[in-house]
Amino acid sequence: MREDTEVDASFNAFMGDPRIVFVSREVYPFGSAGLGNYVLFTAAALASVAEVTILTTSMHERRYHKLAAAGDPRLPQGVRFEFIAEPSEEEAAGWYGRLHLWSARAYERLVRLYPDGGPELVEFPDYLGEACVTAQAAQTRDSRLRNTLVCVRAYTTSEMCAVLDGHLPDDRDARHLYEVERFALRHADRFLWPGGDVLGAYQAFFGEHRLAPPTRIPHTVTPRADPDLSPDPRGELRFLYVGRLERRKGVQNLVRAATSLPEAGWSLTLVGGDTPTAPLGLSMREQLELMIAGDPRIRLLDRVPRDRLRDLYAGADVCISPSLWECWPNTVLESFEQNRPVLATPVGGHLGMVEPGRNGWLTDGTGADPLADRMERLIASAEEPAALSEALAPRRSFERHTDPEPVREAYLALSRERPRGRPAKARPAPLVSIVVPYHRMERYVEQTLASIAAQTHAPIETIVVNDGSLRHADQILDELAQRYEFSLVTQVNSGLGQARNLGIELSRGRYVLPLDPDDLILPRFVERCVDVLEQRPEVAYVTAWSEYMDDLGRPLGSGGYRPLGNAVAWLERENLAGSAMALFRRRLFDRGLRYSPDLTSYEDWLMFRELHAAGRHGHVIPETLLRYRVRRGSMLRAVAIPGRKRLMGELRAHAREAEVAWTPSNA
Repeated sequence: MREDTEVDASFNAFMGDPRIVFVSREVYPFGSAGLGNYVLFTAAALASVAEVTILTTSMHERRYHKLAAAGDPRLPQGVRFEFIAEPSEEEAAGWYGRLHLWSARAYERLVRLYPDGGPELVEFPDYLGEACVTAQAAQTRDSRLRNTLVCVRAYTTSEMCAVLDGHLPDDRDARHLYEVERFALRHADRFLWPGGDVLGAYQAFFGEHRLAPPTRIPHTVTPRADPDLSPDPRGELRFLYVGRLERRKGVQNLVRAATSLPEAGWSLTLVGGDTPTAPLGLSMREQLELMIAGDPRIRLLDRVPRDRLRDLYAGADVCISPSLWECWPNTVLESFEQNRPVLATPVGGHLGMVEPGRNGWLTDGTGADPLADRMERLIASAEEPAALSEALAPRRSFERHTDPEPVREAYLALSRERPRGRPAKARPAPLVSIVVPYHRMERYVEQTLASIAAQTHAPIETIVVNDGSLRHADQILDELAQRYEFSLVTQVNSGLGQARNLGIELSRGRYVLPLDPDDLILPRFVERCVDVLEQRPEVAYVTAWSEYMDDLGRPLGSGGYRPLGNAVAWLERENLAGSAMALFRRRLFDRGLRYSPDLTSYEDWLMFRELHAAGRHGHVIPETLLRYRVRRGSMLRAVAIPGRKRLMGELRAHAREAEVAWTPSNA
């Protein structure tokens, strides 16, 4: 926990216990294992000191009510459950997949449940990026979260899983999911990690500066059964693996290691469900069966009920966790709970859980050879595992690792932190310059000017740049000048980019907003953007979600545009940064930023890419504050969509051109 965290007494002046919310699609006992266990048991541990709510998917609602009606003891006392509607594929049009929409619904439910500025703390898993929209709202100073610390906890993202399972998809849906996960990890208020080398692995995978400030908080679980404290000696060392038959779990290495061991003195049981993570996406179980080739010392079992699993633990001497990487595996804690020592690879949470010689052993690496070496040494000294179990060392490790008191203290300390620091000292409202490039838009320009006049922020200067449009119909600009306050300048027809550049050069504001003459900004757009830019000096620009409308201003069925900002890696392939309707710092243009005068479309995308290359990033307010008109003859429909392949090539060429110094240094 950072020592410089500020605490504001007025912030925590709420009555009673702090309000803590866990948002997770996976929750035990609704069919989930590790992640779901940790969510439920942590919520249960906090219920004695906090007002605790779990927000989860509506897919669990029926089963929850059935268990609640039966008084199922697995549902903890004092924990409230709320259910968020599961989106359909049709509803997710215009979003970065169903999970992005679910993230938005989770945020809306959160602020409806806590209309007084949000709960003191909300925690999301990193897996599936459920925190994305809430993190966007927090970063853009949504007052509905003014009291809320937004936390994302490490469990292993879907991107990390894909890498460790040996197949990293490059399709649009997968990349969107990975970007949503990365956004949440980077823009939450805190990144929670359990211990071991988990933080180091995340920093290595995502980048040290692409994670929220880290805070270490261990997991807790509730004991569910008395263990069989001493194994039944049978003259051979019995190894047990519990978990999915999955590449990232290291099961291939484990079987390779086992088949290389001496003939006698051991057995190995693997129990878990199959996955399509063998090469070419084939069944891992079938591949393991081929590797085992009928070896009677090794057996494969499918998933078993929990009471049967307890019997398997009781019949084992050593449990094995051979994973290529693990966060904080629940199966290791279950092994300790059943008083069984663990042999594990030296990765992630294993390094914080397994203490060599005290509750288990660590291999020298993640491959088959290090596993085989350690297994062979244990077979040769079978009394060592028995001694650890007889001394109850694994069980004591379980009790130490799952002690709820340090967990309660850590969450209570977090709930007292003031989120996102103190606001900067108030100063006079800055001048905002809005640049409207005009070319034959007499039908729509008044609506655009009216939306500027309706802004809640003041002062605003409006500059209309007539891009060589000199027809009789264009005289409407002179008429509108009588009703709306704006400066009018005319240039020789030079295109949209050059019109924007001219207007920005003539502007006087601290911030500048390019606004096309057929689009609309809702009344609070400028005010919300200015607030973020004034309080967040590192932010280059701010935009918001857009609603699509037709020629007549009617909403289009395709929904809208909900970008993530220009910090995303996928920016080279798709504009996830924002629309042209963004409020920029004027000084960026003073330092040479320009719209390309050559591109007939995507000039805003190119600008966002240039800002990204310079390390200047913006934010997106997750509220619909913009209306984007998709006309029948619009540039989007007439040029950008049919000419996408050509335009992408032009975009790449312009970006590459800017990277090269084309004149010698002594010229």
